[in-house]
Amino acid sequence: MSGESPTSASPSAFRWIPVRGDSMWPSLRAGDFAGVEPLSGEPRPGEVVLARFDDALVLHRVRAAGKGVLSLRGDNAPAEDPPIPASRILGRVTCVRRGAVELGAEWDRGPSRLGRVRAVVRGRVARWLGRGGRP
Repeated sequence: MSGESPTSASPSAFRWIPVRGDSMWPSLRAGDFAGVEPLSGEPRPGEVVLARFDDALVLHRVRAAGKGVLSLRGDNAPAEDPPIPASRILGRVTCVRRGAVELGAEWDRGPSRLGRVRAVVRGRVARWLGRGGRP
């Protein structure tokens, strides 16, 4: 979802993280800034978190949590991300800045059928045009 540098977020303070990609559309859109606050407890299923994967920082939704391991997934992703240790979760998204407007709780629309259809169509068009995409 995002390609921020590993230094974009610190676990000790609230940060604005730029959103890239559409894996969380319509809740998070390319060009938005996600307001990420440090964790104050374990992430819960349904929350959107900032996770540090080996090659990127990712804003995805918690699908399941247990025994120190989380399962994450982008709202429009065809499959869950590989399991990730809870220690790699840097914070949770609490607000979104879209343009000049800061959105409170209304930013999180959750997964949508339209978002998944949109992602599938975009992938198929990209493959058709020879620009990659998932098979």
